[in-house]
Amino acid sequence: MYFLAMLELDGYLLAPPRPQFALPFDTYDTWCLLLPAAGSFDYQVGDAHGTAKFGDVVICPPGGILHRRMRTRTSFFHARFTTELEPPSGRTRVRDLDRLRGNLKLLEDAATAIATHVVTDLVLMLMLNRAGSPRDPLVHSALTYLNEHYAEPEVSLTELAAALGISPSQLSRRFRAVRGTTPVAYLRDLRLQKARELLAETDQTLQVIAEHTGYRSGFYLSRVFSAQTGQSPSEYRRTSRV
Repeated sequence: MYFLAMLELDGYLLAPPRPQFALPFDTYDTWCLLLPAAGSFDYQVGDAHGTAKFGDVVICPPGGILHRRMRTRTSFFHARFTTELEPPSGRTRVRDLDRLRGNLKLLEDAATAIATHVVTDLVLMLMLNRAGSPRDPLVHSALTYLNEHYAEPEVSLTELAAALGISPSQLSRRFRAVRGTTPVAYLRDLRLQKARELLAETDQTLQVIAEHTGYRSGFYLSRVFSAQTGQSPSEYRRTSRV
C-alpha cells in the first residue's frame, strides 16, 4: 500500500493491434510508460533510442519527448503517471516475462485501481532491474554536481570531466551505462524541467527564467525549449494554466 500511495495514474490505454501510432511523438508533464504487448516499435527518449519488443518497457520522464514508430502491427500499453519514485528513463528489459504477461492480462478488466497496481508493479520491476546493474560512484558525483550547478551557464561536459579526473568521452560512456542518457542531455532536460516549473508557477519574464536555469538569454532558452518540447515558452505557460 505504501508504494501504491507513491504513484498516481493520470491516464492509460491498452490498445489493440494497429498499423501505426496516432502521433509520431509527444511530450508529457508527467512520467510516461509505453510497452508493446505484441509487435515492435522504434523509440527515442533523449539520446536513448532503439527498438522495443515484448518484454521491453520504455519510460519517458516529465517534460521529455517520446518519439515512436511502429515497425510491425503492434498492440501496446501506454500510461501517464506521477510518482515520488525515480523510474529509469529509456528502455529497460523486464526479466520476469510471466509476471509481465499476468499484468497485461489484469488490464483487460479496465479498472483504474487495477491499472494503477499494474503500473506500480512495472515501475518497481524496472527499478529492481536498475538496482541490480553496476553502480558507479563517479556517475553519482556527476549527478550531484549537475543537480547543484545546473543554473550556471558555464557548466560544460569538459569542465565536469576535468573535475572528475577523466576524459569527456569516458564520462559520457559511463554516465550512459548507468542513466541511459548522456550528461549533456541530462543537464538540458534538468534545465528545461526547471524552466517549465517557473513558467507554470510564476510570472517571471523569460529572461529572468533563463538566468535561473543556466541559459544566457531568454532568446536562447526559447529556441531550446521550442525545439525540445514542440511548444514555445509562452504557449506552454498559457496551456499549463488552463
